Amino acid sequence: MAPQQGDTPTRTLHRGQGTVTAVVCAAFDETTDEAIYAVRERVRAAGIPLPDRPPHRPHFSLAAARVSRDTELDQVLALAREIAARHEPVPIALTEIGRFGRAGVVWLGPAPNRGLPNLQRDVFRTLKHAGWPSAFGERSAPNLWVPHCTLATRVAKPLLREVQAALTDGYRPIRGTVAGLATILVGGRGDVGLAPLGPVPAGG
Repeated sequence: MAPQQGDTPTRTLHRGQGTVTAVVCAAFDETTDEAIYAVRERVRAAGIPLPDRPPHRPHFSLAAARVSRDTELDQVLALAREIAARHEPVPIALTEIGRFGRAGVVWLGPAPNRGLPNLQRDVFRTLKHAGWPSAFGERSAPNLWVPHCTLATRVAKPLLREVQAALTDGYRPIRGTVAGLATILVGGRGDVGLAPLGPVPAGG
């Protein structure tokens, strides 16, 4: 039966195709990146072993798709560019230092704003309508999504609260901008795509 209007297509990954988890993320301006790295250094100073730089830029994960690297990843990158063109840069203030106890994660979170939830909702729905329900499951559903920029993972539970307290002491909120959509691969390094927010200039 042919799909009816409004149906969500379902993608099928065939055996033998290399599959990856592509994560569409909110990426910050360079100044905000550096300010986040400085907070990350405080995590290291608190005794948590971390590499000099994480494998990926600081970001908020918005939604993810499990795709074939050779035939579908380019489609996800194209959708990210289309979404980015629909949204203006989003001013943010990273005001919260939070933790996820089960995963041992310490993170920075933003003050409430309209632009960021709108961007996340667009990414989630666009990927879903294209046939890729979020690879992160319910965590990416717009009504459950918690925007967070990870500083460290797998922190031992006895240290987690101490690290959070150490970071909170004297912390000054970071004010910056969500400037683009970066697409990264779970287990990879660096961006596989980066699309600035805002309309594409004529001739661009």
